[in-house]
Amino acid sequence: MRKHSSFSFLLVFIAVFCVFLGTAFAEEITITDVLGREVTINVPPELAVVAGKKTGTISEVPFMFKHASGHIGAFKGGQDKGKFMALIENDAPAMEDSSVEAIAAMKPDLIFLKSYTREDAGMAFEETGIPVVYLSLETFDDYQVDIMNVGKVMEEEERASEILAYYDEIVARVAEKTKDLAEKKRVLLLQYAETDGAYTLKVAPVSWLQTQIVELAGGEPVGTEVGMNANSWIDVNFEQIAAWDPDVVLVVNYFADPKASVQKLLGEPGWAQLRAAKEEQVFPFGKDTLSWDSASPRWGLGLLWTLKTVYPELGEDIDLDQEMLKFYRWFGLSDEVIEENLIAAYHAEPALVP
Repeated sequence: MRKHSSFSFLLVFIAVFCVFLGTAFAEEITITDVLGREVTINVPPELAVVAGKKTGTISEVPFMFKHASGHIGAFKGGQDKGKFMALIENDAPAMEDSSVEAIAAMKPDLIFLKSYTREDAGMAFEETGIPVVYLSLETFDDYQVDIMNVGKVMEEEERASEILAYYDEIVARVAEKTKDLAEKKRVLLLQYAETDGAYTLKVAPVSWLQTQIVELAGGEPVGTEVGMNANSWIDVNFEQIAAWDPDVVLVVNYFADPKASVQKLLGEPGWAQLRAAKEEQVFPFGKDTLSWDSASPRWGLGLLWTLKTVYPELGEDIDLDQEMLKFYRWFGLSDEVIEENLIAAYHAEPALVP
């Protein structure tokens, strides 16, 4: 009996000692987040959480790093009801409550929050004394800051550089293909959202990723005058769309099937008279479980898709299935999982897309 007790005590001692060693030898670093705040953190974190509002666009980025599995707590909800996050292996504690009290009770080493939520929610998380790092991911410049900061937190700066090089290569490839365009097509990117059977149409602010994607793909964004000083999507009506009469319309739907949304719009009064409709240039934006235009890591796919859609002659050599395999491997997903869950969703017929 004594031998058993002594052995149990030894195991407990070793466990406590290992925790002590981990804490004692953790490296303390100071980073400057996307809001210009200096944050001091012990790295790599034993537990970091993605919390607060609007986590859907920032919860995936940490999982592009190897340390994330088992060390990042994130919700499995969002625009696709957690379908993509469910594909990622992660043994970290399940998160069902994002309140300040619930997060504080988890005693994480670090909290990731969406940058534009600081004023209405972020300050309360900061008051817990737990280090808070804000992520934006809303512009290409923000990506440079955010990816590198996550890399520093994970102690994987080399991988952060590789991820940024992946995006830089896509941007450079698209720029090379569009550099000699004699005339740019006028492109309207619309968000379609439906509630209780009624739909609204919106355009993105000028400074946002969606507008930048259109510009980088060689398009001339339409509707920029209404989004010049905006910081959120702006409602537009059909009369405005008809006045713009764009060459190409790209339709985004974050919570449902954009393919079905296009079918719905083309059946609406007046739409058949639009230049883009007459020339069959109204397209559902690329999407698997999540839309490729969103401020999420898949914007590189969105840029390639936009070029290939707006200027098919310039994107003939772009194989989007292969690009999806290349991208989703960053998350440790096997080719089989990617093909069955993501590539299949991208190619699905409207009735089959959730």
